[in-house]
Amino acid sequence: MYICFMFLKFTYLQWKSFFRGEDVGVNVMTKVFKWFWIVYFALMAPLFGFITTFVIKEQGIEEPFLFLNKNLIYVLIYFVVIRYFIQKVPVISIRPLLLSPIPKSKIVRYALNKTIFSFYNVVGILYLITLNGTLYFQEGHEIYNLIGWNLMILSLIYITNYLNFLLDKKDKLVYIIGAVLASIKALEYYEIADLTEFTQPLFYVFYTYPFLSIAPICLLIYLYVYVFKFFRKGLYIDSGLKPKIETSNVENFEWVDRFGDMAVFIKNDIRLIKRSKRARGTVTGGAFVLLYGFLFYLVPDWYEFFQFFGYMFVSGGFLFLFGSFVPSWDSQYYSLMMCQNIPYINYIKSKWMLVVIATALSTLLGCAIYSFVGLNAVCAVLAGGLYNIGANGYLTLWAGAYTKTPIDLNSAQNPFGDTKAINVKTLLISIPQMILPIALFGICNNYYGWLTGCAAVASIGILGILLKNVVFELILKAYKSEKYSTLKAYSKN
Repeated sequence: MYICFMFLKFTYLQWKSFFRGEDVGVNVMTKVFKWFWIVYFALMAPLFGFITTFVIKEQGIEEPFLFLNKNLIYVLIYFVVIRYFIQKVPVISIRPLLLSPIPKSKIVRYALNKTIFSFYNVVGILYLITLNGTLYFQEGHEIYNLIGWNLMILSLIYITNYLNFLLDKKDKLVYIIGAVLASIKALEYYEIADLTEFTQPLFYVFYTYPFLSIAPICLLIYLYVYVFKFFRKGLYIDSGLKPKIETSNVENFEWVDRFGDMAVFIKNDIRLIKRSKRARGTVTGGAFVLLYGFLFYLVPDWYEFFQFFGYMFVSGGFLFLFGSFVPSWDSQYYSLMMCQNIPYINYIKSKWMLVVIATALSTLLGCAIYSFVGLNAVCAVLAGGLYNIGANGYLTLWAGAYTKTPIDLNSAQNPFGDTKAINVKTLLISIPQMILPIALFGICNNYYGWLTGCAAVASIGILGILLKNVVFELILKAYKSEKYSTLKAYSKN
């Protein structure tokens, strides 16, 4: 009872802090928009769980349950990597709490228990509910055995949840995990070696012998206790919350000089990406978006607009994850730039040019990767790349004029701080930019076919590139009108 009371008390304090401050209006609107999409994906998860077995059978696979156990290792590894780049370590106001007569153990326990109900875990549970329904009623699997198998799955889901605490700020280790995943998949694709031949019976044994699920449950409990002790030990203002200052060497990047007046801004952004973990991690997360299309590879043909969405998003990783923070990346020295005799238009064009270069490279890589899927996938990636350059690039920069949230590149690296490179809010805000191309593709594809739909989306991107001077004038007006309010917002940080 006492534990429940403390949990509710902490939640109440966070609720009060949310409605205090000058940005309460923006916070409320962001939360409303965020919860709209949370509810949307929460409804989609059971739907995908229901159709999973049917989709697998459409691929000519007679035993969907064996197929699920075979590929479960990829799901888990991918889950670890995605959690690292997207899921935040729980954020609470640690400094005031440490100065209050509240035991540190209660603060840490609240932060850990809070993640039990996180979006990523709940969506996984909702997916499993309908999946087990089809496995029991449609496939005829035993309920007792399914319970043991599900306990194993749930334990692994929460193991990846608490493992995310330990992986925080360990970039090299996560990159190694991602490289191992890619290598294993490549070996399987080229029929050199198939790791799943060994992992399939490993996961299936929990269905055959349900009592063995006690092993991953014990592992979960051990990991929870370890993480608790780890952060309890380092929860001090003068240690874990102190910012880490590093020195860096200045590089000239002479090859950027070919871009003329924009070169100085592009050089600053390159230095930012190299030096700042937040920016560097954002770019790395954008690279992982290249694999996003494979999530829709097994979607039935009658969901072609879902497939197009997945392939289109492949080229937009850098645009949405890095570009959506413009000009917040420069918030610490934004006032200095505005005092210089520098044409504002050059600053805007430099950001767009950086997005163009990154999107073009992502498009070329995406075309090479999805050439193994087929011509339709390549055309969708190419159409998405053109649309992201000629339309979404402008929309992202335009929205940046109204961005009033500064980014502290030297923020303290504490156990529960916001050290993630990818802001989930940024992802959610970028979703409407996909509605127009998806709708256009859906209409054209329904009447004239896939290639016509891709051509229609690509034509908008090409038109936007041709009208860039006109669009830049409109964006420039927006930045000039919001200049002083932006400076005021950034100066409050």
